[in-house]
Amino acid sequence: MDPTTGALGYGIEYGYSVMERLRLAALQGDSMTQLPMIVTPGFEAWKTKEAKVGEGVPAAWGDWLSRAINWEIMTAVSLLESGADILVLRHPESVKQVKAAINELMVVPERF
Repeated sequence: MDPTTGALGYGIEYGYSVMERLRLAALQGDSMTQLPMIVTPGFEAWKTKEAKVGEGVPAAWGDWLSRAINWEIMTAVSLLESGADILVLRHPESVKQVKAAINELMVVPERF
């Protein structure tokens, strides 16, 4: 199921809330909400002005390509942490970084 999320800073709070409610309904036995959640952070992140605009922006925004890739990564990780099962990404570097984040989340710390 696709909860139709937005990109980081563009309604992701609403998307997170929808995903949270879907997960709670699934845990309460609603079979329609027990399907995997698919989200499209690549599409959503790359249509934002922060990812599209390379000129005429404050210098503090930094390099356009790095900013756009980071926008996609942060959107993806936020949605992943809110319960997404399947992420659709666009940039190969984003895929690499999100895979690294998933691997880091899966590490089981050693006991003391």
